[in-house]
Amino acid sequence: MIGMTGAGDAPRQQSRPTREELSEATSRLLAEIDAAFASDRWALLDTRTPQVTWRMYDGAALRYCAELLRELAAAVDGGLEYAVRSLARSLIEATVFSLYIHFGGHGAVVAAGQATRHSAEGVQAERDRINQNLAASKKDALRRLEKVRAHNARIARRNASRPDLPPMAPLPTPHVPQMEPSRVDLSDLITGFGPIQAQALPVSVMIDQLSGWAPTQGFGQESLRWIYLDYRRLSMNGTHASTHLLDELFEPGNYIRIAARPAPSELGLMLWDVGLYYTAFATEWVLSAADCPTPESTRIRLWTQPQPNGRAPWQQNG
Repeated sequence: MIGMTGAGDAPRQQSRPTREELSEATSRLLAEIDAAFASDRWALLDTRTPQVTWRMYDGAALRYCAELLRELAAAVDGGLEYAVRSLARSLIEATVFSLYIHFGGHGAVVAAGQATRHSAEGVQAERDRINQNLAASKKDALRRLEKVRAHNARIARRNASRPDLPPMAPLPTPHVPQMEPSRVDLSDLITGFGPIQAQALPVSVMIDQLSGWAPTQGFGQESLRWIYLDYRRLSMNGTHASTHLLDELFEPGNYIRIAARPAPSELGLMLWDVGLYYTAFATEWVLSAADCPTPESTRIRLWTQPQPNGRAPWQQNG
């Protein structure tokens, strides 16, 4: 990332990498991660001390990045345009989360737990609203149904007793909701957080915190806020439905037609390149802190590292 540093500095590639180069580099990076986590350096005695808890989540967050990179590569190979964009956005978020935990220590793990509790309580509250609304709707519908049935019974008796008169039409039967209450229950998960209070942790907040840590912890010299800009751009261009996204599915001409698929673009390889850099950057820091060798992640980071004034997969102002 522009303004972020690793173990050394070197100019990145000056030409866009090929699919074969990206595939080979991805395989090497994932193999390095696999080897590190299979080593004794990541055999953690389950003491649940703050240090061990941080190491657990530090490693797991990196593994999550690695798996997203693996799936991103497969999506590019499969020509899955929208999956590529969604996975690239998820990988940016996962890398920010991984770096936040790595440089924030146990306090960052606690904040992540607060965010998880915040999300779980939000789901639980939504379930309660749905079930309460459903119960109220059923109660109201049954009350109306009882009244309509009584009214229609009177109409039926009147029609039977006065065949000489035009029959009166019965009232339509009101619909009674048939859905069952939601059985989603996250109470055990919420209770498991104990005294940890719910608190949201937006991506923008993590990025701002990383910007503050970067100069003092040695992984950057400038604001990292531009990462959030790219994160939001991917949200607009592939994760959330929008008219901008739908514009890509129009085939221009005298008659506008809806395309079967979005037009092929070079975005897939570019996002793979970016995702490889993000993952290599996090890998180098996380594994080296555990005294694991990082020759591949360092080499790949330097090879894919964006330059503000050079050909890069993701220009800060591009």
